[in-house]
Amino acid sequence: MVRSMIAGVAGLKAHQSKLDVIGNNIANVNTWGFKSYSYNFQDAMYSNSIGSTGGSIMAGAAGGHNASQVGYGSTLSSISSEFETGAPSPSSNPMDCMIDGTGFFLVGNMVNGSFTNVTDSGLYLSRVGIFRVDNNGYLVDNQGSYVYGYALEEGTGIPEIPASPAVYTIDKAEVTLSAAGANPYQITIGGEPVTTSEKAKFQDQVQDWIAEVTKTGKKYEGYTISLDNYNETTNPPTVNIRITANVSGLNGNQNSANITNATWGANVTPDLTSEPVDRVPGVAAVYVDELSAIRIPRDPTTGMQYDIQGWTMNEDGTIMGTDINNRAVPIAQLALVSVENPNGLEKQSGYYYRPGANSGEVEAIKPNGGPVGKIKSGWLEMANVDLANEFSNMITTQRGFQANSKIITVTDEMLQELVNMKR
Repeated sequence: MVRSMIAGVAGLKAHQSKLDVIGNNIANVNTWGFKSYSYNFQDAMYSNSIGSTGGSIMAGAAGGHNASQVGYGSTLSSISSEFETGAPSPSSNPMDCMIDGTGFFLVGNMVNGSFTNVTDSGLYLSRVGIFRVDNNGYLVDNQGSYVYGYALEEGTGIPEIPASPAVYTIDKAEVTLSAAGANPYQITIGGEPVTTSEKAKFQDQVQDWIAEVTKTGKKYEGYTISLDNYNETTNPPTVNIRITANVSGLNGNQNSANITNATWGANVTPDLTSEPVDRVPGVAAVYVDELSAIRIPRDPTTGMQYDIQGWTMNEDGTIMGTDINNRAVPIAQLALVSVENPNGLEKQSGYYYRPGANSGEVEAIKPNGGPVGKIKSGWLEMANVDLANEFSNMITTQRGFQANSKIITVTDEMLQELVNMKR
């Protein structure tokens, strides 16, 4: 009779452990990337009441019979994870992403330099792609771990340099005005006279000059002239003028001879403040095969990090940024980690995993749309907890717990009857 009580107690413990697993699954029903767990029973140890014997065909011998065994209840067989991909949930942040496949993100503390061996790197695996950029330009997750991938090969991934126009400035260019009452009344700057109104304000007369000399077929066609400052109290009056070629690149310099040969006044010559630059085509991105922490690259022309204003993540894991000049800038390519036996991973705090002794081969690869998966930008992976299944398991577990407790109750009543026989 005592054996039945031991079996009942073992059953209570096993069902309580299963309920713990169910409770953890339900508690994480809204946890990003959570993988549900299943509790598996096995029967506990046995004792032989009658051992098994083999039969004999000799005269007078008996046949064989099976063993008679009594068990001691149930116990834990295994707790395994279900690694099916959870449903996608939309996110308003383009840097959020999920893996549509079996792969994992590679995250963790800083590893100096590049490497290829994931297992020995000491980094974590993750299914949650809540990514942001920190103050040093590194891509990190929402727990502050660096995100690892493949950096640009040196000399590649350089965006195009847009063409720029020639810009000239003339400080204190002398202005000649016709005598009052002259017909026609003229304003002359840089040796170029323009008819204007003597009754107009000085700055309006200068604007008349700008409008006239930049017309089609005029001396400064193809240039934009702006008035930075003027002074009509001096003798003669002076203005500060900025002249910008309308056409970007070297072709925007076609009229520079007219500007430099103009008469701007005593000791006043145009100052070329910006050389025109032709468009320089970009260099396509090529990504290295070694892993490193993902960081915004530096502009080779300035030595400074690109000023990224927008982000895009493609299905192949390539991360693109849009800089302040509206140029597409390649950043890096995310790494996905393939695990031969995902159930061999060891769960860590948060949503991290570590490779365990039974994980098999752990290898980082570039997303290719195969079994390891592809990247879906603007989505996050929901938990794969099936509430209907969890509630049905809860009911069967509760009934199993009740049944085992009833075994203990009945055994206790039988022991009580046995004790009462002495009275």
